[in-house]
Amino acid sequence: MNQKWIYNPEPDEEIVDGLSTSLGFGTFESKILVMRGIDNYQKAREFFKPNLNDIHNPFLMKDMQLAVDRIATAIENGEKIMVYGDYDVDGTTAVALMYLYLSKIVDKKYLTYYIPDRNIEGYGISNEGIDFAKENGFSVIIALDCGIKALDKVEYANNLGVDFIICDHHLPGEEIPAAVAVLDPKRVDCRYPFKELSGCGVGFKLCQGLNTIYKIPEAELFELTDLLAISIAADIVSMTGENRVLAKQGLKVLRKSRNLGLRMLIPEDKLATFEISNIVFEIAPKINAAGRISHGKAAVELMVSDNLKQAHQIVSDIITLNDSRREMDTNSTIEALLQVETTGQLQNFSTVVYGSTWNKGVIGIVASRLTETFYKPTIVFADGNNGEMVASARSIADFDVHDALENCSDLFLKFGGHPAAAGLSMEKDKFELFKEKFEKVVAQKIQDHQKEPSIKIDSDVTIDDLDKDFFNFHRKLAPFGPNNMKPVLVLKNQKVSGYVKTMGKDNNHLKFFIKQDSTGKNIECVGFKLGKFADDFRQKTFDIAFTAEENHWKGNVTYYLNIRDVKFN
Repeated sequence: MNQKWIYNPEPDEEIVDGLSTSLGFGTFESKILVMRGIDNYQKAREFFKPNLNDIHNPFLMKDMQLAVDRIATAIENGEKIMVYGDYDVDGTTAVALMYLYLSKIVDKKYLTYYIPDRNIEGYGISNEGIDFAKENGFSVIIALDCGIKALDKVEYANNLGVDFIICDHHLPGEEIPAAVAVLDPKRVDCRYPFKELSGCGVGFKLCQGLNTIYKIPEAELFELTDLLAISIAADIVSMTGENRVLAKQGLKVLRKSRNLGLRMLIPEDKLATFEISNIVFEIAPKINAAGRISHGKAAVELMVSDNLKQAHQIVSDIITLNDSRREMDTNSTIEALLQVETTGQLQNFSTVVYGSTWNKGVIGIVASRLTETFYKPTIVFADGNNGEMVASARSIADFDVHDALENCSDLFLKFGGHPAAAGLSMEKDKFELFKEKFEKVVAQKIQDHQKEPSIKIDSDVTIDDLDKDFFNFHRKLAPFGPNNMKPVLVLKNQKVSGYVKTMGKDNNHLKFFIKQDSTGKNIECVGFKLGKFADDFRQKTFDIAFTAEENHWKGNVTYYLNIRDVKFN
């Protein structure tokens, strides 16, 4: 509530009219497309009909040939290969995808996978993981979704005679690790055309590179994109370009997936209509729960399993862990909210909190909750190992928290991430110094328009615009994600048709209908967390900002409006 409504700039009318003519779409549909940078027929074709032929040659990526050659040499010489990845969804899906691909061309006795223990080893490449490789005869480590800043770890491995191939998508530092190969499209010296791959996406490109040698059937290679679609959705990377092609392909595979573990995570009645939002809210939290609360290895075991009994047990354990995670993040969030209020941070430009009893597996969720509540760049700390602290950072729209933290990096032991989210570790005695320095940095960098929550509006519409053609067009815009979000539209001067019904625990949500003028048809509206405004909706006219949503039930598709904000008249 009370967000600032910012309308996106109106696109050039001539371009809109030209696109409308070439595509046969109406002005409204063409306007929405042009706002997304789709301003000619060719771009529209690539957007609406993403083709696997449109994805890029993997060898455009810096060091790809070096990576392929080293792995091929290892396979020819009977060397043992360890697939290493982060414990979140992107990391575990990347490890599962790489392990399943290599299993098609290498005897499993030459392969293993390794996920660091979040509580003991922390984020990224660890000495423990390298020691495990050395002690067990693994001479090559393929690191996925981590490693781009692991200078000292790679040097340690080099001294032990263990070769690293890094597949990462995080922002590099000034120096690149001295690995055999470092695949990361964000390297300044990398000419790969698409920079926004997930960590799993970089791993998939390596599989494509290897497949120029090993030539497993292309259908088998692209069957692994169900895992890739999960990583793209969960890691919130740009849903444009190559990611859009791979996500759309991956969703198609996922709906008919032969991956035993994934099928057990998806309710049978939802399988045929599974979308990106289902991954974000239904699959990702369960996969994440293993790494957050117990050990991320369980998630990989599930995704590579071909044993029904084993998969059943892992799913049962993961669901239990997810329930535990929910309770932990609820309790920690309540404590964190109270800490903000009692430590005088309400007037600050940033939020920084620490809990000695908080599980470090849920601090990212807590940071997100605080960001939603106070709308400020937020850092949540918990205890790590050996007297260290670990933290998760979350940002607000358009504010680069990674850049802000870079200004404090002299205080950190480890640090990495994205403009919207980051992680770090630090010695405990530096906490107060960091808190003061970070607040100063944010105060200097934050701009006025970033200090209040806002919602970007694509267009006003009339209620009669919301017809069958509109919903068909909306469906074609999917899959949705960053840089291709669902259109946010505004209906003005509406009133409820009939009743307003509150729903959910404590009646936090509500539902009502509004009536079309021309057809008399009722359109359902749902307001999550708007239950307390039920009387206002009953008594007043209102403007609503909304997104259109689909509801699938027993083979039928209905539509409703998800209210993102409301202004009462």
